[in-house]
Amino acid sequence: MAGTLFIMIACFTWALDTLIRYPLLGSGYSALQIVLIEHLTLVIIVSPMIWRYRSIFRHLSLNSLLCLFFIGGVGSAIGTLAFTEAFRYLNPTVVILLQKLQPIVAIVLAYWFLKERIEGQFVRWAVVILSGSFIMMWPDLRLLADAQWHYSSDSMSLLKGYGFTLIAVAAWGAATVCGKYLSHQNVPANAIMSGRFVAGLLVLGPLALIYTDSLKAVETVDLSLIVIMALLSGLIGMWFYYRGLKTVPAQMATLAELSFPVFAAAINWFFLDKGLTTYQVVGATILILGNIGLRMKELKNQELITEVHQS
Repeated sequence: MAGTLFIMIACFTWALDTLIRYPLLGSGYSALQIVLIEHLTLVIIVSPMIWRYRSIFRHLSLNSLLCLFFIGGVGSAIGTLAFTEAFRYLNPTVVILLQKLQPIVAIVLAYWFLKERIEGQFVRWAVVILSGSFIMMWPDLRLLADAQWHYSSDSMSLLKGYGFTLIAVAAWGAATVCGKYLSHQNVPANAIMSGRFVAGLLVLGPLALIYTDSLKAVETVDLSLIVIMALLSGLIGMWFYYRGLKTVPAQMATLAELSFPVFAAAINWFFLDKGLTTYQVVGATILILGNIGLRMKELKNQELITEVHQS
């Protein structure tokens, strides 16, 4: 019971992220500036871990280093940039819900790069997940089909919003595969996490130097909010999440994780007045159910593999 509660607390802290990230964009800060300060904060906080795992970093193979840099540079930096920028153009709840497409990206890439098998059930659940996504997006897709979008600012905003959302999906899904690879190489989770933030900062720093026009002076209150956001979603949330994983079965953890989109939808609806249309509610329900089915199938396969190894 306590483990499930810990995971739900983690999901609640992640859902609170939007209450800070979305208004910061509305205050005129660029996604680059927000994500840069977020990563700088996290690097400072995890610096003891970086020192602790310095020997592991030095002895990583070239492939492992490339994977770690990909996790940070593409997954953490570019993925979070795209995720944040998508908030400018779409309902934040829709952006969050569409991140549930990540398992499809991760499983397909794991098949290509890690040679993991794809079961027949995956295709069925992938169709369910994609169907839910298309139902969510259907009114906007129909608008794009009917409009001469290259002349319409509304249509261009939709294209940008979904484009940034899908970039985040691809970046985070691919980063998951790289994380799996590093785990197979017995790289500690804390080493991956701390290295990820450093690699992300190494990408964001040069981008900030190139796009200086996107930076402006940060109010003290707003700076404090970004630091709080980094602590909530980057550290506190993950602490509760991994604490919960230690004490609950994987199936229960999977169900508990679904509280995240529910919390996000409720918080965004009540505090940001960002409700969902009927299409979005129906599509989101199908999307989440597809994720449950896919995840449960994965866990069942893992249990079978474990039983074979133990016998």
